[in-house]
Amino acid sequence: MLITMKRHLLKKVYFNNADDRNLERFTLRFLSSGLLWIYIALNPEKKWSHVYTELAKKDKSLFIKEYNKAFFFTMTYKELTRLFLGKEIVLKNLFLSPSAETSAEALLRFNRSDDLRWKEALELIC
Repeated sequence: MLITMKRHLLKKVYFNNADDRNLERFTLRFLSSGLLWIYIALNPEKKWSHVYTELAKKDKSLFIKEYNKAFFFTMTYKELTRLFLGKEIVLKNLFLSPSAETSAEALLRFNRSDDLRWKEALELIC
């Protein structure tokens, strides 16, 4: 119950309290915002491969970029996430080669603002 309330707070802060019951519609709405990766990372149980298959061809490359960013952040900040949440976030590697899982830090190129957003999102839900 507490986790649900905290995730609701996250949706309120980052996603204008948007309804995510229709995941495809939610994804399309926030795909170009540059923040969808946070939602993906914190909701690994969602059917992201299904969302990808339902997207229009023009949106797929941006979705892959957002998903990969979420994947890299969950891999790179495993220990920090475990410290904040008391558990590890396990997001499936859908679009990268298996070698990316062992060298996520080497492949990750992100803005400092993304780094700060990830830490802020963890603080919001912990």
